[in-house]
Amino acid sequence: MTNDQVNALRRRYAELLVKTGVNLQPGQGLLVRGELAHAPFVREVVAAAYDAGASFVEVDWLDQPTMAAMLEHAAVDKLSLPAYEITRFQQYVDEKWARLSLVGDEFPAALSAVDPQALRTWTIKRAQTLKFYTQSMMANQMQWCVAAVPTEAWAMQVFPDLAPDAAVEALWATIYKLVRVDQPDPVAAWGALNRQLTGVAAYLQRNGVQAVHFVDPTPGPDGKPATDLAIGLADGARWVGGSSTTPAGVVFQPNMPTEEVFTTPHSRHVEGYVRTSRPTFPMQREVRDAWFRFAAGEIVEYRAGVGQDVLEQFFTIDGARRLGEVSLVDAGSPVFQSGLLFYEILFDENAACHIAFGEAYPECIQGGGAMSREELAAAGHNFSDTHVDFMIGTATMSVTGRTAGGGEVPIMSDGRFVPDVLA
Repeated sequence: MTNDQVNALRRRYAELLVKTGVNLQPGQGLLVRGELAHAPFVREVVAAAYDAGASFVEVDWLDQPTMAAMLEHAAVDKLSLPAYEITRFQQYVDEKWARLSLVGDEFPAALSAVDPQALRTWTIKRAQTLKFYTQSMMANQMQWCVAAVPTEAWAMQVFPDLAPDAAVEALWATIYKLVRVDQPDPVAAWGALNRQLTGVAAYLQRNGVQAVHFVDPTPGPDGKPATDLAIGLADGARWVGGSSTTPAGVVFQPNMPTEEVFTTPHSRHVEGYVRTSRPTFPMQREVRDAWFRFAAGEIVEYRAGVGQDVLEQFFTIDGARRLGEVSLVDAGSPVFQSGLLFYEILFDENAACHIAFGEAYPECIQGGGAMSREELAAAGHNFSDTHVDFMIGTATMSVTGRTAGGGEVPIMSDGRFVPDVLA
Protein backbone atom coordinates (compact mmCIF):
# COMPACT_ATOMS: atom_id res chain seq x y z
CA MET A 1 0.00 0.00 0.00
CA THR A 2 1.40 3.41 -0.96
CA ASN A 3 1.73 6.31 1.47
CA ASP A 4 -1.08 8.10 -0.36
CA GLN A 5 -3.37 5.09 0.09
CA VAL A 6 -2.45 4.82 3.78
CA ASN A 7 -3.17 8.51 4.33
CA ALA A 8 -6.45 8.28 2.43
CA LEU A 9 -7.65 5.42 4.66
CA ARG A 10 -6.66 7.33 7.80
CA ARG A 11 -8.66 10.35 6.63
CA ARG A 12 -11.61 8.15 5.71
CA TYR A 13 -11.58 6.58 9.18
CA ALA A 14 -11.31 9.97 10.90
CA GLU A 15 -14.23 11.30 8.86
CA LEU A 16 -16.31 8.21 9.69
CA LEU A 17 -15.72 8.72 13.42
CA VAL A 18 -16.65 12.40 13.21
CA LYS A 19 -19.64 12.14 10.87
CA THR A 20 -21.08 8.73 11.84
CA GLY A 21 -19.46 7.96 15.20
CA VAL A 22 -20.23 11.14 17.14
CA ASN A 23 -22.22 12.66 14.25
CA LEU A 24 -20.81 16.07 15.10
CA GLN A 25 -23.27 18.90 14.45
CA PRO A 26 -22.27 22.31 13.02
CA GLY A 27 -21.37 24.67 15.85
CA GLN A 28 -20.89 21.84 18.37
CA GLY A 29 -17.76 21.37 20.49
CA LEU A 30 -15.81 18.11 20.47
CA LEU A 31 -13.66 16.58 23.20
CA VAL A 32 -11.10 14.07 21.91
CA ARG A 33 -9.23 11.81 24.34
CA GLY A 34 -6.25 9.80 23.16
CA GLU A 35 -2.77 8.61 24.04
CA LEU A 36 0.35 10.48 22.94
CA ALA A 37 1.08 7.72 20.41
CA HIS A 38 -2.25 8.51 18.72
CA ALA A 39 -1.15 12.05 17.82
CA PRO A 40 -0.88 11.61 14.01
CA PHE A 41 -4.40 10.20 13.84
CA VAL A 42 -5.79 12.73 16.33
CA ARG A 43 -4.64 15.47 13.95
CA GLU A 44 -6.73 13.85 11.20
CA VAL A 45 -9.74 13.82 13.56
CA VAL A 46 -9.23 17.49 14.45
CA ALA A 47 -9.14 18.41 10.77
CA ALA A 48 -12.26 16.36 10.03
CA ALA A 49 -14.08 17.91 12.99
CA TYR A 50 -13.39 21.47 11.88
CA ASP A 51 -14.39 20.54 8.31
CA ALA A 52 -17.69 19.34 9.82
CA GLY A 53 -18.24 22.72 11.50
CA ALA A 54 -16.92 22.16 15.03
CA SER A 55 -17.01 25.27 17.22
CA PHE A 56 -13.88 24.05 19.01
CA VAL A 57 -11.94 20.79 19.43
CA GLU A 58 -10.30 20.10 22.79
CA VAL A 59 -7.74 17.26 23.00
CA ASP A 60 -7.04 15.49 26.30
CA TRP A 61 -3.73 13.62 26.03
CA LEU A 62 -3.41 10.49 28.15
CA ASP A 63 -0.14 8.93 29.31
CA GLN A 64 -0.22 5.82 31.50
CA PRO A 65 3.39 6.12 32.82
CA THR A 66 2.51 9.60 34.08
CA MET A 67 -0.49 8.21 35.92
CA ALA A 68 1.68 5.42 37.33
CA ALA A 69 4.16 8.01 38.62
CA MET A 70 1.34 9.89 40.31
CA LEU A 71 -0.12 6.80 41.96
CA GLU A 72 3.28 5.53 43.12
CA HIS A 73 4.59 8.81 44.54
CA ALA A 74 1.59 10.94 45.54
CA ALA A 75 -0.39 10.78 48.76
CA VAL A 76 -3.40 9.38 46.89
CA ASP A 77 -5.80 9.93 49.80
CA LYS A 78 -5.10 13.66 49.56
CA LEU A 79 -5.35 13.95 45.77
CA SER A 80 -8.34 15.71 44.24
CA LEU A 81 -9.28 17.13 40.88
CA PRO A 82 -8.73 20.90 40.69
CA ALA A 83 -11.78 23.13 40.43
CA TYR A 84 -10.97 24.22 36.88
CA GLU A 85 -11.15 20.58 35.74
CA ILE A 86 -14.61 20.15 37.24
CA THR A 87 -15.72 23.44 35.67
CA ARG A 88 -14.44 22.28 32.31
CA PHE A 89 -16.49 19.08 32.39
CA GLN A 90 -19.55 20.98 33.59
CA GLN A 91 -19.23 23.18 30.51
CA TYR A 92 -19.11 20.06 28.30
CA VAL A 93 -22.41 18.97 29.85
CA ASP A 94 -24.06 22.38 29.71
CA GLU A 95 -23.07 22.97 26.08
CA LYS A 96 -23.60 19.33 25.02
CA TRP A 97 -20.11 18.77 23.64
CA ALA A 98 -19.63 15.50 21.77
CA ARG A 99 -16.87 13.16 22.95
CA LEU A 100 -14.58 10.83 21.01
CA SER A 101 -12.47 8.47 23.12
CA LEU A 102 -9.59 6.72 21.33
CA VAL A 103 -8.26 3.51 22.87
CA GLY A 104 -5.10 1.52 22.16
CA ASP A 105 -2.49 1.33 24.91
CA GLU A 106 0.98 2.65 24.22
CA PHE A 107 2.20 1.18 27.53
CA PRO A 108 -0.09 -1.80 28.38
CA ALA A 109 1.87 -2.76 31.50
CA ALA A 110 2.37 0.77 32.87
CA LEU A 111 0.05 0.24 35.82
CA SER A 112 0.93 -3.38 36.55
CA ALA A 113 3.20 -2.47 39.49
CA VAL A 114 0.82 0.10 40.97
CA ASP A 115 -0.73 -0.77 44.33
CA PRO A 116 -4.31 -1.89 43.53
CA GLN A 117 -5.62 -0.01 46.56
CA ALA A 118 -4.07 3.25 45.37
CA LEU A 119 -5.50 2.69 41.90
CA ARG A 120 -8.94 1.92 43.36
CA THR A 121 -8.84 5.00 45.60
CA TRP A 122 -8.03 7.35 42.73
CA THR A 123 -10.45 5.63 40.33
CA ILE A 124 -13.33 6.04 42.76
CA LYS A 125 -12.41 9.61 43.71
CA ARG A 126 -12.22 10.76 40.09
CA ALA A 127 -15.39 8.87 39.16
CA GLN A 128 -17.35 10.40 42.02
CA THR A 129 -16.11 13.91 41.24
CA LEU A 130 -17.11 13.66 37.57
CA LYS A 131 -20.24 11.58 38.15
CA PHE A 132 -22.42 14.34 36.73
CA TYR A 133 -20.53 14.06 33.44
CA THR A 134 -20.52 10.26 33.10
CA GLN A 135 -24.20 10.04 34.02
CA SER A 136 -25.04 12.63 31.38
CA MET A 137 -23.04 10.66 28.83
CA MET A 138 -24.57 7.29 29.79
CA ALA A 139 -28.01 8.88 29.48
CA ASN A 140 -27.05 9.99 25.92
CA GLN A 141 -27.51 13.67 26.73
CA MET A 142 -24.65 14.26 24.27
CA GLN A 143 -23.10 12.16 21.49
CA TRP A 144 -20.14 9.97 22.37
CA CYS A 145 -18.09 7.33 20.60
CA VAL A 146 -15.27 4.96 21.52
CA ALA A 147 -12.93 3.85 18.73
CA ALA A 148 -9.38 2.50 18.41
CA VAL A 149 -5.97 3.52 17.11
CA PRO A 150 -3.12 0.97 16.89
CA THR A 151 0.09 1.34 18.83
CA GLU A 152 3.16 -0.84 18.50
CA ALA A 153 2.77 -2.29 21.99
CA TRP A 154 -0.90 -3.13 21.47
CA ALA A 155 -0.28 -4.55 18.00
CA MET A 156 2.41 -6.87 19.40
CA GLN A 157 -0.10 -8.19 21.94
CA VAL A 158 -2.59 -9.02 19.20
CA PHE A 159 -0.02 -10.28 16.66
CA PRO A 160 2.92 -11.55 18.78
CA ASP A 161 4.45 -13.54 15.91
CA LEU A 162 4.89 -10.54 13.60
CA ALA A 163 7.62 -7.93 13.46
CA PRO A 164 6.52 -4.63 15.06
CA ASP A 165 5.89 -2.75 11.79
CA ALA A 166 4.00 -5.69 10.32
CA ALA A 167 1.94 -6.08 13.50
CA VAL A 168 0.89 -2.42 13.41
CA GLU A 169 -0.04 -2.70 9.75
CA ALA A 170 -2.04 -5.87 10.44
CA LEU A 171 -3.90 -4.20 13.32
CA TRP A 172 -4.77 -1.17 11.19
CA ALA A 173 -6.14 -3.50 8.50
CA THR A 174 -8.15 -5.42 11.10
CA ILE A 175 -9.64 -2.25 12.57
CA TYR A 176 -10.58 -0.95 9.12
CA LYS A 177 -12.38 -4.22 8.40
CA LEU A 178 -14.24 -4.35 11.72
CA VAL A 179 -15.40 -0.73 11.52
CA ARG A 180 -16.25 -1.22 7.82
CA VAL A 181 -13.92 1.51 6.56
CA ASP A 182 -12.70 -0.96 3.91
CA GLN A 183 -16.15 -1.21 2.33
CA PRO A 184 -17.17 0.85 -0.73
CA ASP A 185 -19.73 2.82 1.32
CA PRO A 186 -18.94 2.63 5.06
CA VAL A 187 -21.93 4.79 6.01
CA ALA A 188 -24.32 2.46 4.16
CA ALA A 189 -22.62 -0.54 5.79
CA TRP A 190 -23.24 0.96 9.22
CA GLY A 191 -26.85 1.57 8.27
CA ALA A 192 -27.27 -2.11 7.40
CA LEU A 193 -25.64 -3.19 10.67
CA ASN A 194 -27.90 -0.89 12.67
CA ARG A 195 -30.99 -2.35 11.00
CA GLN A 196 -29.81 -5.86 11.86
CA LEU A 197 -29.12 -5.05 15.52
CA THR A 198 -32.32 -3.08 16.01
CA GLY A 199 -34.17 -6.01 14.43
CA VAL A 200 -32.77 -8.38 17.08
CA ALA A 201 -33.73 -5.91 19.82
CA ALA A 202 -37.25 -5.61 18.38
CA TYR A 203 -37.63 -9.42 18.36
CA LEU A 204 -36.70 -9.66 22.04
CA GLN A 205 -39.02 -6.79 22.92
CA ARG A 206 -41.90 -8.15 20.82
CA ASN A 207 -41.66 -11.56 22.51
CA GLY A 208 -41.75 -10.07 26.00
CA VAL A 209 -38.37 -11.43 27.15
CA GLN A 210 -38.06 -10.49 30.84
CA ALA A 211 -35.18 -12.77 31.80
CA VAL A 212 -32.32 -14.53 30.00
CA HIS A 213 -30.78 -17.86 30.93
CA PHE A 214 -27.18 -18.54 29.82
CA VAL A 215 -25.98 -22.16 29.73
CA ASP A 216 -22.60 -23.39 28.51
CA PRO A 217 -22.52 -27.20 28.87
CA THR A 218 -18.74 -27.37 28.43
CA PRO A 219 -17.42 -28.91 31.67
CA GLY A 220 -15.48 -26.57 33.93
CA PRO A 221 -12.63 -27.70 36.23
CA ASP A 222 -15.20 -29.02 38.72
CA GLY A 223 -16.99 -31.08 36.05
CA LYS A 224 -20.11 -28.90 36.12
CA PRO A 225 -21.30 -26.88 33.13
CA ALA A 226 -19.06 -23.84 32.72
CA THR A 227 -22.00 -21.45 32.98
CA ASP A 228 -25.56 -21.64 34.32
CA LEU A 229 -26.75 -18.09 34.92
CA ALA A 230 -30.27 -16.64 35.03
CA ILE A 231 -30.59 -12.84 34.75
CA GLY A 232 -33.91 -11.13 35.37
CA LEU A 233 -34.39 -7.80 33.63
CA ALA A 234 -35.23 -4.45 35.16
CA ASP A 235 -38.88 -3.39 35.19
CA GLY A 236 -39.61 -1.75 31.86
CA ALA A 237 -36.34 -2.97 30.38
CA ARG A 238 -35.80 -2.26 26.70
CA TRP A 239 -33.29 -3.91 24.40
CA VAL A 240 -30.91 -1.59 22.57
CA GLY A 241 -28.58 -2.29 19.67
CA GLY A 242 -26.58 -0.29 17.17
CA SER A 243 -26.94 3.47 17.19
CA SER A 244 -28.21 5.70 20.00
CA THR A 245 -30.11 8.99 19.89
CA THR A 246 -29.83 12.16 21.98
CA PRO A 247 -32.96 13.92 23.30
CA ALA A 248 -32.49 16.39 20.45
CA GLY A 249 -32.78 13.54 17.94
CA VAL A 250 -29.12 13.30 16.90
CA VAL A 251 -28.19 9.70 16.01
CA PHE A 252 -24.69 8.49 16.88
CA GLN A 253 -22.63 5.29 17.31
CA PRO A 254 -21.37 4.85 20.90
CA ASN A 255 -18.96 2.06 19.92
CA MET A 256 -17.12 1.45 16.66
CA PRO A 257 -17.07 -1.48 16.19
CA THR A 258 -20.29 -2.74 17.73
CA GLU A 259 -22.01 -6.10 17.36
CA GLU A 260 -24.07 -6.21 20.58
CA VAL A 261 -27.68 -5.97 21.68
CA PHE A 262 -27.96 -5.14 25.38
CA THR A 263 -30.29 -4.20 28.20
CA THR A 264 -30.44 -3.51 31.93
CA PRO A 265 -30.58 -6.43 34.38
CA HIS A 266 -32.62 -6.16 37.57
CA SER A 267 -30.10 -5.46 40.32
CA ARG A 268 -31.71 -8.04 42.63
CA HIS A 269 -32.73 -10.78 40.19
CA VAL A 270 -29.56 -12.62 39.14
CA GLU A 271 -28.95 -16.24 40.16
CA GLY A 272 -26.37 -18.89 39.30
CA TYR A 273 -22.77 -18.89 38.18
CA VAL A 274 -20.68 -17.98 35.15
CA ARG A 275 -17.13 -18.30 33.82
CA THR A 276 -15.39 -15.65 31.78
CA SER A 277 -14.25 -16.48 28.27
CA ARG A 278 -11.78 -13.62 27.67
CA PRO A 279 -9.59 -11.44 29.89
CA THR A 280 -10.84 -8.06 31.04
CA PHE A 281 -9.26 -5.06 32.76
CA PRO A 282 -11.02 -3.55 35.79
CA MET A 283 -9.04 -0.56 37.08
CA GLN A 284 -6.75 -1.15 34.07
CA ARG A 285 -5.38 -4.40 35.52
CA GLU A 286 -5.84 -7.80 33.88
CA VAL A 287 -8.32 -10.37 35.19
CA ARG A 288 -8.39 -13.74 33.45
CA ASP A 289 -10.16 -17.10 33.92
CA ALA A 290 -12.64 -15.69 36.43
CA TRP A 291 -15.67 -17.41 37.98
CA PHE A 292 -18.59 -15.68 39.70
CA ARG A 293 -21.59 -16.94 41.66
CA PHE A 294 -24.67 -14.76 42.23
CA ALA A 295 -27.53 -14.90 44.72
CA ALA A 296 -30.36 -12.35 44.82
CA GLY A 297 -28.53 -10.27 42.25
CA GLU A 298 -25.24 -9.96 44.14
CA ILE A 299 -21.83 -11.57 43.79
CA VAL A 300 -21.42 -13.94 46.73
CA GLU A 301 -18.37 -15.88 45.57
CA TYR A 302 -15.63 -15.26 43.02
CA ARG A 303 -12.16 -16.33 41.98
CA ALA A 304 -9.75 -15.64 39.16
CA GLY A 305 -6.78 -17.47 37.66
CA VAL A 306 -5.11 -14.09 37.15
CA GLY A 307 -6.06 -10.91 39.01
CA GLN A 308 -7.67 -12.18 42.21
CA ASP A 309 -6.18 -9.21 44.08
CA VAL A 310 -7.65 -6.85 41.48
CA LEU A 311 -11.14 -8.34 41.96
CA GLU A 312 -10.82 -7.99 45.71
CA GLN A 313 -10.24 -4.27 45.29
CA PHE A 314 -12.77 -3.88 42.49
CA PHE A 315 -15.64 -5.42 44.45
CA THR A 316 -15.19 -2.94 47.29
CA ILE A 317 -16.52 -0.20 44.97
CA ASP A 318 -20.13 0.61 45.81
CA GLY A 319 -22.45 -1.15 43.39
CA ALA A 320 -19.72 -3.23 41.76
CA ARG A 321 -21.13 -6.51 43.11
CA ARG A 322 -24.30 -6.14 41.03
CA LEU A 323 -24.88 -6.02 37.29
CA GLY A 324 -25.52 -2.94 35.18
CA GLU A 325 -25.67 -4.59 31.74
CA VAL A 326 -26.30 -7.89 29.99
CA SER A 327 -25.37 -8.12 26.33
CA LEU A 328 -25.90 -10.62 23.52
CA VAL A 329 -23.30 -11.03 20.77
CA ASP A 330 -23.60 -13.62 18.01
CA ALA A 331 -20.55 -15.81 17.49
CA GLY A 332 -20.87 -14.87 13.83
CA SER A 333 -19.64 -11.41 14.81
CA PRO A 334 -16.73 -10.37 12.59
CA VAL A 335 -14.78 -9.67 15.79
CA PHE A 336 -15.23 -13.26 17.00
CA GLN A 337 -14.66 -14.66 13.51
CA SER A 338 -11.31 -12.87 13.32
CA GLY A 339 -10.05 -15.45 15.81
CA LEU A 340 -8.10 -12.74 17.61
CA LEU A 341 -7.85 -11.83 21.26
CA PHE A 342 -7.58 -8.05 21.34
CA TYR A 343 -6.81 -7.32 25.01
CA GLU A 344 -9.08 -4.32 24.55
CA ILE A 345 -12.68 -4.25 25.79
CA LEU A 346 -13.95 -2.26 22.81
CA PHE A 347 -13.21 -5.25 20.58
CA ASP A 348 -13.40 -8.22 22.94
CA GLU A 349 -16.87 -7.23 24.19
CA ASN A 350 -18.05 -7.34 20.57
CA ALA A 351 -16.74 -10.87 20.17
CA ALA A 352 -18.80 -12.47 22.95
CA CYS A 353 -21.89 -12.17 25.11
CA HIS A 354 -20.99 -10.25 28.23
CA ILE A 355 -22.16 -8.87 31.53
CA ALA A 356 -21.05 -5.63 33.15
CA PHE A 357 -20.62 -5.00 36.84
CA GLY A 358 -21.62 -1.56 38.10
CA GLU A 359 -23.58 1.36 36.69
CA ALA A 360 -26.56 0.65 34.42
CA TYR A 361 -27.71 2.60 31.36
CA PRO A 362 -30.93 4.62 31.85
CA GLU A 363 -31.64 4.34 28.11
CA CYS A 364 -32.28 0.61 28.64
CA ILE A 365 -35.37 1.30 30.76
CA GLN A 366 -38.50 2.70 29.15
CA GLY A 367 -38.51 6.41 29.95
CA GLY A 368 -35.34 5.97 32.01
CA GLY A 369 -33.78 9.20 30.81
CA ALA A 370 -36.54 11.20 32.54
CA MET A 371 -36.70 9.12 35.74
CA SER A 372 -35.38 10.20 39.12
CA ARG A 373 -32.69 8.20 40.87
CA GLU A 374 -35.36 6.76 43.19
CA GLU A 375 -37.58 5.71 40.29
CA LEU A 376 -34.69 4.04 38.50
CA ALA A 377 -33.65 2.19 41.65
CA ALA A 378 -37.22 0.95 42.15
CA ALA A 379 -37.15 -0.46 38.61
CA GLY A 380 -33.97 -2.41 39.39
CA HIS A 381 -31.39 -0.03 37.89
CA ASN A 382 -27.99 -0.43 39.55
CA PHE A 383 -25.88 2.58 40.58
CA SER A 384 -22.12 2.51 40.94
CA ASP A 385 -18.90 4.46 40.41
CA THR A 386 -17.74 1.85 37.89
CA HIS A 387 -18.91 -0.06 34.82
CA VAL A 388 -16.71 -2.93 33.61
CA ASP A 389 -17.55 -5.60 31.04
CA PHE A 390 -16.70 -9.28 31.55
CA MET A 391 -16.98 -11.54 28.52
CA ILE A 392 -18.86 -14.81 29.07
CA GLY A 393 -19.94 -15.91 25.57
CA THR A 394 -18.60 -19.00 23.81
CA ALA A 395 -19.31 -20.97 20.65
CA THR A 396 -21.04 -23.63 22.78
CA MET A 397 -23.37 -21.33 24.75
CA SER A 398 -27.14 -21.29 24.54
CA VAL A 399 -29.42 -18.47 25.65
CA THR A 400 -33.11 -18.81 26.41
CA GLY A 401 -35.52 -15.98 27.14
CA ARG A 402 -38.25 -16.23 29.74
CA THR A 403 -41.51 -14.30 29.61
CA ALA A 404 -43.68 -12.97 32.43
CA GLY A 405 -46.08 -15.87 31.93
CA GLY A 406 -43.34 -18.47 32.30
CA GLY A 407 -42.93 -19.17 28.59
CA GLU A 408 -39.57 -19.76 26.94
CA VAL A 409 -38.18 -17.99 23.89
CA PRO A 410 -35.14 -19.56 22.16
CA ILE A 411 -32.54 -16.86 21.50
CA MET A 412 -29.14 -18.46 20.89
CA SER A 413 -27.83 -21.96 20.23
CA ASP A 414 -24.12 -22.83 20.01
CA GLY A 415 -23.28 -19.17 20.30
CA ARG A 416 -25.47 -18.08 17.35
CA PHE A 417 -28.85 -16.38 17.22
CA VAL A 418 -31.56 -18.87 16.25
CA PRO A 419 -33.08 -18.20 12.80
CA ASP A 420 -36.30 -16.62 14.16
CA VAL A 421 -34.29 -13.90 15.87
CA LEU A 422 -32.73 -12.80 12.58
CA ALA A 423 -35.83 -13.31 10.41
